[in-house]
Amino acid sequence: MTAGAQRIGQAPGIVCQHNCFSLATAAAEMRAVAAQNARVANPVYHVILSWPSSEHPTDDQAFACGAHALAAVGMGGHQYVFGIHRDTGNVHLHIAVNRVSPLTFRAVFPDRDFYKLDRAMRELELRFGWTHDHGPYAVLDREGRKVVDWCRASPDTKGHLPTAAADMERHGDQESLNSYMRGAPRLAMVELLKRPDVAWRDLHGELARWGLELREKGQGFAIHDLQSATATLVKASDMHEQLSKARLVRRLGDFVPSAKEYGTPEQTYDKYRPPMRDQVERADRREERARARRELREQYQAYRAALPPMLSVRAETLRRLAQLRLEARRRRQLARATLTDRAARKAQYSIIAFEMLRAREQIRTDMRAERERIATAYRANTLTFRQWVEGLAATGHRGAISQLRGWAHAAQRKRAGSPPSVGDNRLWLTDPGTPSPADLMPGVPFKVRRDGSIRYAAGLGLIDHGGSIEVLGEEPADDVLLVALLLAARTSGADAEPRGSEAFERQVRALAARWSTASELKRELSRRRDALKVTRNDASP
Repeated sequence: MTAGAQRIGQAPGIVCQHNCFSLATAAAEMRAVAAQNARVANPVYHVILSWPSSEHPTDDQAFACGAHALAAVGMGGHQYVFGIHRDTGNVHLHIAVNRVSPLTFRAVFPDRDFYKLDRAMRELELRFGWTHDHGPYAVLDREGRKVVDWCRASPDTKGHLPTAAADMERHGDQESLNSYMRGAPRLAMVELLKRPDVAWRDLHGELARWGLELREKGQGFAIHDLQSATATLVKASDMHEQLSKARLVRRLGDFVPSAKEYGTPEQTYDKYRPPMRDQVERADRREERARARRELREQYQAYRAALPPMLSVRAETLRRLAQLRLEARRRRQLARATLTDRAARKAQYSIIAFEMLRAREQIRTDMRAERERIATAYRANTLTFRQWVEGLAATGHRGAISQLRGWAHAAQRKRAGSPPSVGDNRLWLTDPGTPSPADLMPGVPFKVRRDGSIRYAAGLGLIDHGGSIEVLGEEPADDVLLVALLLAARTSGADAEPRGSEAFERQVRALAARWSTASELKRELSRRRDALKVTRNDASP
C-alpha cells in the first residue's frame, strides 16, 4: 500500500489523505477487502474530528490526529481516507475507515469507542497545545504534571464530599467528619449490618466505639460527633445507604435513641488530624490501574490478532454452485440434441430444474453445517477476554489481578448489597492497591482466584482480598501477622485496621507498634526467615 496526500482540484479548501493505491480506486479497494468477510454488513466506520473556531491546525497536524484516533479504536493499519474541510466556521476532519483489516480480514467493532475517542482528543490537545474541550475525560494538574483522567474535580474515589468538607480538606489540610466516618467506622458498620439479628443497641454501640452517635434530624437520621456539641451533623446515609431512616425503621422498628452507656470510645474524630488518605497518591494509583487495564486490553487484542484467521467456506460454496450450473447446462444441451419431441423435451427440462434445485439446497445445507463446525472449532481454540485474563492472573500478573478484582466489585454493585464476610480476622486497608504476589516474598507459593483474591501458601494462611487481608486460623503466629502487616504496607502504603477477635486485634496492634514501617517489618522477617519456613531460598522479603 502507498500513503499520500492529494488535493481535490474542483473543491477548494478540501485536502485528502489515504493509504490506498489512489483516491479514485479507494472505494473499490475497500469493497474488495470487505468482501473477504461476508458477515460485515456495514464495513465503513465514519468519524468527524472538529476543532473550535479559534484553532487552525495544519494539514499534517490534522492527519496526525486522524491516525491517532484510528489507533485509539484499534483500527491502525486499516484502509482509510481522511478529508479536511476548511469551508465552514470550524476546521473538521472526516475519517472513513474500513472496519475489515486488509491483513487478517477480521472486522473491528470497537466497544465504548466514544470514550476511547474522547480520551484520544485530550491526548492530542496536550500534544499540540490546543485548548481543552469538555467531555468524559479532562486534563488535570497533579503536582505539576498534566494527566488525562475522568472529568472529576477531585481525584478521590470515595464519593462526592459536601462543599464545606471538601474545602476543609483542600485548604485546611484537615480531615472532615464526613471523611472520618467513611473510613474505618463505615467498614465496621458494613460488617454489623450483615448480621440478621442486629438491633438498635448494637448499632449505637458500634457507632459509640468510634466516637459517633446516631440521632434524629428533621425527617431523617444524622451522625453526630460525641466529642463536640457544636460539630456539624452529617447525613447518616452518607456513611452507608443502609443507615437511611426509612431502611433502618423498616428493618429494626421504631427508632430507639442511644442509652449512652458504652464507655470510652476506641477512636474518635479529630478535625486537626490531617486527612488519612494522600489524595495525589490515590490519584496516581487510580491512573496506574486504569493504564494497566488499558494495556491488558491491548495485549488481548494482540493475542487475537496473532491467531490464524477463521477459514471461510464461501469460496467452496461458490465453486460447487458454479459446477452445478455447468452440469445443468450440459444436461439441457443433451436433452435438446437427443429429444425431438417437444413435450418430452420440456418434461426433461422440468426434471433437470427440479434436481438442480434440490442439489442447490443440499449444497447450502452442507455449507451451513460446515461453517458452524469451523466456527465451533475456532471458538473452542480462542480464549475469551475473561479466560485470557484468568490465565494471565494465575502467573501473578498485576494488571490481570486488578482486572479480576474490578469485575468482582462490579458484580457486588449489581447485587446491590454488601459482600459476604470472608473471615473473622482481617486487616482492613485504608487505600488498597493491586500488588503482584511476587512483592510479598520470593518463592512463596500462591494461587489467584477468579475474583482476583490471592491465596498464599498454606504455611502462611493469608488471603489478599484487595480491600482486606484475611488471616486464617484462630491463633495465628506472630510471624504470620508480620507477613500480613508487610503485605498491607506494600499494598496500601498506609495503616491497616485490624478487625476480628479481641486477641487478634491486640496482637496486631502490639506488633504494629513495635515494627511500624515496611522497612522495619522487612528486616524483622529477614531475621525470622528460618522460623517462618515458607520459602526454600535465602532471599529476604
